[in-house]
Amino acid sequence: MGYCCFIICLVLSLCTSLSISADVFLSIDCGSSLPYRDENGIGWVGDDKYVLSGESRSVKPVNSVSHVMDTLRVFTTGNKNCYHIDSVKQGRVLVRVIFNYGNYDGKSSPPTFALHFDGNHWAQVNTSTYHYREVTYDMKRDSISVCVAQTEPDQFPFITSLEVRSLESYMYSHVDATYPLFAWRRFTFGTDTWFRYPDDPYDRIWAPGEFGNGSIPVSTSSDALFSEVSWIDDQPPPVLFKNAITATSPNATIQLFMDLPYSPISAYINWYFSEVTRLQPNQTRSFRIFKDNQSYSAPIIPPYHNSTGQHISGIQVSSKTRFSLVPTNDSTLPPLINAVEIFYIGNYELTDGTNAKDVEGLASLQNGFSVLQEWSGDPCLPSPYTWDWIKCNSDPTPRVTALFLSGYGLSGLLPDFSSMDALQTIDLHNNSLRGPIPDFLGTFPNLKTLNLAINNLNGTIPASLSKKKGLLLTVSGNPGLCTSNTSCQILPAAPPPLPRANSSTKSKKTSILELLCAAMILSMIII
Repeated sequence: MGYCCFIICLVLSLCTSLSISADVFLSIDCGSSLPYRDENGIGWVGDDKYVLSGESRSVKPVNSVSHVMDTLRVFTTGNKNCYHIDSVKQGRVLVRVIFNYGNYDGKSSPPTFALHFDGNHWAQVNTSTYHYREVTYDMKRDSISVCVAQTEPDQFPFITSLEVRSLESYMYSHVDATYPLFAWRRFTFGTDTWFRYPDDPYDRIWAPGEFGNGSIPVSTSSDALFSEVSWIDDQPPPVLFKNAITATSPNATIQLFMDLPYSPISAYINWYFSEVTRLQPNQTRSFRIFKDNQSYSAPIIPPYHNSTGQHISGIQVSSKTRFSLVPTNDSTLPPLINAVEIFYIGNYELTDGTNAKDVEGLASLQNGFSVLQEWSGDPCLPSPYTWDWIKCNSDPTPRVTALFLSGYGLSGLLPDFSSMDALQTIDLHNNSLRGPIPDFLGTFPNLKTLNLAINNLNGTIPASLSKKKGLLLTVSGNPGLCTSNTSCQILPAAPPPLPRANSSTKSKKTSILELLCAAMILSMIII
């Protein structure tokens, strides 16, 4: 029986472990509470589990776009506000945030604000039009935070939806994993259909690409392609290879409309190709990718019933850049392209975040005081968007140097946050802290100011604090606290308890009392 219980517990433990570390496919409908499944078969959940601040709002019915776009969460207080997703399998992920103002507040004034992820700057968001932001990166920890921060007076940040998708470790690995990849555009050519999940199991969004007068759409009716697509590192979905564009004449060049940003960016570009017809023995389709007037690839020969890809990494592009597909001299057919995806490479390395010691100590404070739990995301990063009640230094891995928790309504015993050994200032005055002053407060090596005034602390001040050189200690306003010899009067010792009387002693005491009573009565009679 014991062995069976052990096996059951082991299986349950393994199942729990697998569920915690499983790949994530999470879709959060911000501002909503009820789960549902959309027309693409994607299951959406409300956001109550992932955020503790903000207010739910709905867009005006006249501005309704879709079910998921009809609600949002707006944040009118706080330096920054964050969604926090725990227990995510560490690895490469895609995170997408959608913003749809929809005139939810009736002011016809879409806000501008900052967007962050895992303590990194992401973008400055202008919500004058519906749009989304997407980042692909290698996680530094087993959780994900997405934060918005107010940057303009009376312009309140909001989020409409938040999606997280696990990717394979080999996907988009041609870029140094210490840098983020921000999606700019994904185009599929030769069709006016948008593709995402379930056509793309990683739920990337592919939009119809534009093409000029010199190009025409072509397609294949063969389904064999779907079972014969070759291995391409970045795993484009097979559906992309059923359609393409080509030029109208064999020697023509295809000019591509890439919709690149005005300012130059360092880009990572994927190009995808597949032949849509079986060529005759005397036919050849061969071409190169050109940037402006410079060749950027070897000859490309799209395979039939299969696919191939080309990638370019670290190339500088802008709205002035012109990409084209140019036939080689031996080609009898014009160029052809099925799809392209464009990223810009972040100009900074992904941060490791605030020092782990401080994250641990802040978690202890939040576990001890529920009023602090609405703060999430990285405590110190990105600068200057720290949590409202802390101060951080500017180290690459920042340390928390001050706690400013005066008047935060903290009630109860003070939890141990001694791991925060870079603290110089601790201000906890004007709360309802009770119990003795903990000894650990005297262990901070750099502590210069400690304010514990106006609380309900009692007992004596630990010697580690009273004798600490260079410390400005304030403890007034704690009626039960002993601050000097006169305020700590020693109460007299309680008298020892009387010995418990046994039966013989009790009988003797009873006899004596009876004699005394008889004597008193006799004397009264004589009088």
